[in-house]
Amino acid sequence: MLSGIFVKIFFSLGRCVRFKANVILSNINKLYKNILFAYLFFISFNVCAEEYNLKVLGENTIRELTIENEKLVLAETEFKWTDSDANFGKGFCLGSINSFLENIELSFLCEFLDYEGEKFWTKIYRKSSELSTGIGAQKYIKTTKKYKKLLNKECKYAVSWFDKTSFLMEQKCNIN
Repeated sequence: MLSGIFVKIFFSLGRCVRFKANVILSNINKLYKNILFAYLFFISFNVCAEEYNLKVLGENTIRELTIENEKLVLAETEFKWTDSDANFGKGFCLGSINSFLENIELSFLCEFLDYEGEKFWTKIYRKSSELSTGIGAQKYIKTTKKYKKLLNKECKYAVSWFDKTSFLMEQKCNIN
């Protein structure tokens, strides 16, 4: 009889311990789920931040006028381009490069035409002390429907010049 009571107490304690263990495991699982949810939530913000990249390769036709320490260059640019959305096309820019001593200001208006006939227009500007390489800004001032996500976006670009009239420009832009 005494052994039967010990068996009942033993099994009752076992159920109690198992119940508490299950509650603890359940709370730990909830904690892990919350941590996982928070992690995925913050990662999704980074994944959802869309980046738009543009690469341009082109050549300039230039006219120069230099008077003492000041030089004005009028440029017409023709180029080919490709972007991170698998679009490609051609375009042109008209602009000026003003330099006085070591200060250079560059300002261009550009039209981009893609292979489907869609267009966007940009303004490119940069202030620098060197013309052969530099970092500037490109603002999307007008777009057709396909490129609406770019309208009024201002993006950073880097450019490298070679042979005085040829250039490679790469732009990265966060679209949110």
